[in-house]
Amino acid sequence: MGKLGKCCMSTVLVVGFFVFIAGVCVFAEGIEGKVNINTGTESQLALLPGVGPKLAAEIIRYRTSNGNFKTLDDIKKVSGIGDKKLENIRGFITLDGDSTIKAVKAAVEKEKKETNSETKK
Repeated sequence: MGKLGKCCMSTVLVVGFFVFIAGVCVFAEGIEGKVNINTGTESQLALLPGVGPKLAAEIIRYRTSNGNFKTLDDIKKVSGIGDKKLENIRGFITLDGDSTIKAVKAAVEKEKKETNSETKK
C-alpha cells in the first residue's frame, strides 16, 4: 500500500502498510503491477512507494544521461535512492517487459462505536 487518499475520520495512524482508524471511512491507495525502470514514464515511476514526482523526474534524468539501468541495484546511482528505498520498491520494479503499475483504492469502513469500545479494553 502507498499513500493515504481521501478520508473522512477523526484519527488516523499509519503503521507500515496498515491503516488504523477511529472514524467512519478511509480510502487507502496502493499499487499493483511493476514499472520497467528503463522505459517507465515519470507518472508510472512516481507511483512507487516513497518516490513521488521529483524523484521520478530524477530517475528519468539519470537514465537519459547515463543510458539504461543494467541491474535493479543500478537505480541506487540516482541521487535520493539508497538501500532502504530500493528494498521498498524492489518488488515493483523490473528491467524487462512493459510497465503494468497502477494505483488501486481499497475502501475500509469502521464504525466509531466499535473502534472506541476496542480502545477502552
